[in-house]
Amino acid sequence: MKCSVFLLFVFGWISVWSQRSDFNCTNFSKADSIAEHTTAHSLTNLKALADRLTGSLPTEQEKFRAIYKWVCSNIEADYELLTLNKYKRTKLKGERFAKWNIKFNKMIFRTLVQEHKTICTGYAYLVRELCYHAGLSCVIVNGYARPAGIDSTAIGPTNHSWNNVLLNNKWYLCDATWSSGVFNVRSEQFIKKYNDKFFLTDPLVFYQTHYNP
Repeated sequence: MKCSVFLLFVFGWISVWSQRSDFNCTNFSKADSIAEHTTAHSLTNLKALADRLTGSLPTEQEKFRAIYKWVCSNIEADYELLTLNKYKRTKLKGERFAKWNIKFNKMIFRTLVQEHKTICTGYAYLVRELCYHAGLSCVIVNGYARPAGIDSTAIGPTNHSWNNVLLNNKWYLCDATWSSGVFNVRSEQFIKKYNDKFFLTDPLVFYQTHYNP
């Protein structure tokens, strides 16, 4: 029996959200296989990458799955960028932070293209851009990650980014950063380990750890 959870949520407009159970009958094995075998691809031509990932897939959900799995499997979270970002957010305020953040964003995207490493901003950007070239509607959401000590009353610069993607006229939540792996804090190393929990996540579950003011 197909089941769905719907939640009215204001995001510039009122949308109907649904969960991954909408795709219980979708076989993602072909999309996963394409993502797995499309390795070491340059990020200088995102259209070519999007075409390679999605060109042979018939449905929107399969196309998005291939993009999402590729990003999570081939992009590594950068510990140095992450710690630098956290440090500057505590030290700089207002215009000083805004000016620094402009320079930092350039560093993020340069590292993403050259080294296939980034932080949440780069993950969300890459998912959105690949979706664009594949003909899918996808947006970046900037908000707060609750595990970082931010509660629902948080103010100040947002500390996390994720995506909303439109599939079959419904909006879905996903977080490629958290799906891609985890940090070993002691060794300061990123461990690639795909986590399907944040792929087309039930909104009631997603907003236990993510907050969008």
